[in-house]
Amino acid sequence: MRRIILFSAFIAVLSISSCSKKEATETTALAEVGLTKNATTLAATQFIGSVVGFNNVVRSGGGPSSTAAGNIIYNQPLYKSSATENDWWDNLVEEFAYSGMDFLAANCRGYSLVRNVDHGDPRKMALLCQAMDRRGVASKFKIAVFDDCPSSWCANRNVDNGLPYTTDTPFDCGDTANYKYIWDLNIKTAFQNIPDAKRFKYNGRPVIFFWAVHQSWATNFANGNLKKILQHVRTQFNATFGQNPYIVINRSWLDRDPTVNDPAVIDAIDNWFNMTNPWTFYTFNGVKVGAGVPGFRVVQGTTNMFIDANHGQTFINTLNNTRGAGAVLTLLEGFTDCSENAAIFRSKDVTYYDYPNQRINIVRRYSNDPYPVTLKVEAEACDSFSDLTLGNSGGTYRDGDIDIVKTGDANGGWHVTGAQANEWMEWKELPFKSGNSKFQIRYSSNQATSIRFNVDGVDLPVITLPITGNGVYSTIDAGTQSFGTDSLHTVRLKIVSGSLAINYFNLVAF
Repeated sequence: MRRIILFSAFIAVLSISSCSKKEATETTALAEVGLTKNATTLAATQFIGSVVGFNNVVRSGGGPSSTAAGNIIYNQPLYKSSATENDWWDNLVEEFAYSGMDFLAANCRGYSLVRNVDHGDPRKMALLCQAMDRRGVASKFKIAVFDDCPSSWCANRNVDNGLPYTTDTPFDCGDTANYKYIWDLNIKTAFQNIPDAKRFKYNGRPVIFFWAVHQSWATNFANGNLKKILQHVRTQFNATFGQNPYIVINRSWLDRDPTVNDPAVIDAIDNWFNMTNPWTFYTFNGVKVGAGVPGFRVVQGTTNMFIDANHGQTFINTLNNTRGAGAVLTLLEGFTDCSENAAIFRSKDVTYYDYPNQRINIVRRYSNDPYPVTLKVEAEACDSFSDLTLGNSGGTYRDGDIDIVKTGDANGGWHVTGAQANEWMEWKELPFKSGNSKFQIRYSSNQATSIRFNVDGVDLPVITLPITGNGVYSTIDAGTQSFGTDSLHTVRLKIVSGSLAINYFNLVAF
């Protein structure tokens, strides 16, 4: 399949992310696995993460307009991008932390020495790390690097040589002068902007994923040349950072250069996925790696690639057959990949899914902490709501009749403002641990106010909230609920009287 790439910041074309290129000519070797584990019995030695694209198209809302000739973007983000780039990063890290995943595999595509091509610049890892600190989620997940080979190797080399940002002029894998586009201008730069404490490590070693190698963008890859590239990366990583990287390659590397099939060269292999198999499971040197997707749809011109998301059931099947089947590393496509209708983030999609947080909730069930002791639930990210006034008076975060503004509270983000009597917000499939749980609401109010929580249609007692003063936030216990087993439930927060600003509530087991 021909790869379609965003040419430059001023040319509006569809950007097919590297994570999505499924080569129909490459076979899928599926391991024979049994569903011997489920979301609540997974070992702590298993880790799950997602590829995260962060190019300018993704940050501005996710893709091209829906036109007769283009791919229709169904799962556009719930979050409405603003002119402030830090806001996008702030929302990204909050959503990723809420998902419970262990690692964010940053889809790094290198950079050009000639001109700015905002298509996955590894220097932006500094913004990611700053957002993690700013939003208070630095302990929630770590960062791996996903080297998007066609863009990071080939397209940037072409730009530096005065050519368009495309893969039309293949990358010579045997030319060592080209290695700077793999190491210096991508992987090295990314890790220079990711402090050691934020690096995702497997067996104590920072993880690098390499995507597929294909003749459509690379040449001279046989005769040990791909092996030399991997050896170069490992040697340079050791020399620069004093660490031995954990290298996971796509299985296509073995087809292009069999000499990489060596535990001294690579550490693990993923087999990605295709339109027939939304998930794969591959074992190399005793290391089991799963890969998969929640759904997929690219229908454009003569291209017709489709995996029905089936209202979350495809994602459940994918996770059952990867993480649930014993994969020690599970790599998902793709947290922000809405241009291919493969995103995991909160989305406005009502065609292939049922509510905004559905995919995040599904993946959390397969995490190492599916029923957390404390879950922070953002008010502005509710799945549904009833608001008595038209429009979003704050004009930020999301569209619809819910009033949202940037918050001045600790750790930043957004809050619902002017919430008044008879309005409500609702969240589906929230995880309650067995035993007792309590709600702790974070709010600000300059008048007498009361609220109540409702669980599965049953009202809890009304709670009177003390006046805090305008712009001053307080956290107060606001009701309890008990269940005999770990289970998922619908929660509604009702405003009974008065008016207040609501930042979030914590669901706390005790």
